[in-house]
Amino acid sequence: MINAVIIDDEQDAQITLMRFVQMHCPNVNVVGVAGGVQEGLKLLSSKDVDLVFLDIKMNDGTGFDLLKKLPEINFNLIFTTAYDEFALKAFKYSAIDYLLKPIDPIELQEATQRLEKKKDKTTASSVDGLFEIYKENKFDKIAIPSVDEFHFVRMTDIIRCEASSNYTIIYLNTGKKIVAPKTLKEFEELLAPEGFFRVHQSHLINLKHTNQFLKTKNLIRMSDGSEVEVSRRKKTLFMDLINMRKL
Repeated sequence: MINAVIIDDEQDAQITLMRFVQMHCPNVNVVGVAGGVQEGLKLLSSKDVDLVFLDIKMNDGTGFDLLKKLPEINFNLIFTTAYDEFALKAFKYSAIDYLLKPIDPIELQEATQRLEKKKDKTTASSVDGLFEIYKENKFDKIAIPSVDEFHFVRMTDIIRCEASSNYTIIYLNTGKKIVAPKTLKEFEELLAPEGFFRVHQSHLINLKHTNQFLKTKNLIRMSDGSEVEVSRRKKTLFMDLINMRKL
């Protein structure tokens, strides 16, 4: 059973979320509710919790203010927020879960189910990375999870991503490799708007790191010397892309 608290300054939002949790998340037990930063700090000091549903903007501060006042973050976080394009993009890039208000019960259920599969809890470094992205609107880094930590990596440093079953191997221009417990499709959805292209079922490449295309062999030579196969189905579209970008 996951013990959770809700921290939100809107009473209607508290009631709705609690009702949805009771109806759709049998694995979650709400053990407390707070209406802002100060109440939230008191609640967290008195409860042993596994999960916090945390609003961003509240009457006496923000969810970030609350987190910065805690001696440690030893629970999982799901932020709840009204529509804010910068916040949503920041959450996506930082790999911290969020629910968009008004909360969809199906999305709530999926978020709590993901928590059951996670081995690690939210860390202070993940929150700091999220806060930096959100505050500065700097979307040049993404959080890449590995087995026991998050790596905040500049997208320009990623040369390519390679599928390995339900994992993805991220190749960086430093020579470092990160094995992430996410599918290549998830990274494609995140990185495609940033100049990445899936040239093959198993390969997602950063177009800025493309050095040469060997057309007769259907191979791309990347900036680190590696060669990546282009599927026949993607060859024409890839040719159009490199012509447009003049790589």
